[in-house]
Amino acid sequence: MNPSNKRSSKNKVLGIVALVGVAAVAAVVLMAPKPEEKVAEAALPPVADILYAEPGRHTLLVPSQGSVHARHEIEVVARVGGVIESVSDAFVPGGFFQKSDSLLQIEPADYRYQLTRAQSQVANAAATLAQEEGRAKQAKREWRDLGSETANALFLRKPQLAAASAALDAAKADRDQAKLDLERTAVKAPFAGRVVETLVDIGQYVTAGTKLARIHSVGVAEVRLPLTDHQLSLLELPLGRAIENGPAVRLSANLAGQSREWRGQIVRTEAAIDPNSRFVYAVAQVQNPYQGDAPLINGLFVEAQIAGKTYDDITLLPRQALHEGDHILVLNEENQLGFRDVELLQAVGEEVWLRGDIATGDKVVISSLGYSREGMVLSPNPLNEQPSGLFLGEKTQEKETEAEASGGSSASAQGAY
Repeated sequence: MNPSNKRSSKNKVLGIVALVGVAAVAAVVLMAPKPEEKVAEAALPPVADILYAEPGRHTLLVPSQGSVHARHEIEVVARVGGVIESVSDAFVPGGFFQKSDSLLQIEPADYRYQLTRAQSQVANAAATLAQEEGRAKQAKREWRDLGSETANALFLRKPQLAAASAALDAAKADRDQAKLDLERTAVKAPFAGRVVETLVDIGQYVTAGTKLARIHSVGVAEVRLPLTDHQLSLLELPLGRAIENGPAVRLSANLAGQSREWRGQIVRTEAAIDPNSRFVYAVAQVQNPYQGDAPLINGLFVEAQIAGKTYDDITLLPRQALHEGDHILVLNEENQLGFRDVELLQAVGEEVWLRGDIATGDKVVISSLGYSREGMVLSPNPLNEQPSGLFLGEKTQEKETEAEASGGSSASAQGAY
């Protein structure tokens, strides 16, 4: 065979093989499954905790604090001197006593003797006065018998009569003083109260003016409550005049391991502003502080809540709902974020009391957002129930409005025809 023919046949075979390979590759490519096109998922808006606002009528509670002290606290002082003969069982620190109870007795014997002598002086002065009155009458008769119309005052014993009358008055005064000193040997309580501290004891000699004890009353307890100028603006307290029917006060404290409460009333404000703190002090009174389960003990530190002004449009929210002290974040019907200016009336614990453009059912954001801008969309996560009937009422009102508009148009059309 011709070598050129062999070469030609070989080339043909190689060409056929190449075509078959290309066809096979094309078939594989065409028959291979096409990859599915991935659709980009829409980004979900950030989730934010919200509370449905419920403005309502609330009375502000203005907080303060102070220590309890009795309405009256005095030092008992001896009015007369002598040896303390006896003391009452209540004459101990913490002892209770009633008004006019005898706390201690000073030896009275010397004062009884003084009273007896004073009574004797009264009797002598009375006798002397009676004698002078008789002599004055006799002198007057004698002068009249002489036939003279004018008489000498000395002859009629008028000076002697006046002196005798004055001596009787002085003797009676001495008797009364002796009687008073005798009564003062029994040291009596001027009010119902409690002994704070005793300074003497039985058998001790005291003089007039010696301090015997310190006592305080138990009928009324008082608490001085400091108030700032802003707090005063939240209270209905008349300044510069007497307070009648002052605001109610709730006092609370932990006593004997339990939380206790007492009710009182603001009765006055003090006469001056404290020069150091610039506070105005209001005074609350509690009647009969030792009655009930827990006594309002003198010196106890208490927290106070004073009833302030009442408003119809106050909204209570957590502290984190308030931003920069003057606005809150609210979501509209499309869950778009908006800002609302508000007025902070007060903060109580972890709660703020706000007033402003807040409607019932507004979705107030209470989450801490890292970034916020007007109009951004959030996904609300309600933490309370939506006020009942709010949106139903709105929809009903809209339907009624549409029905009225539709009925009015039909009536107008009928009238036109």
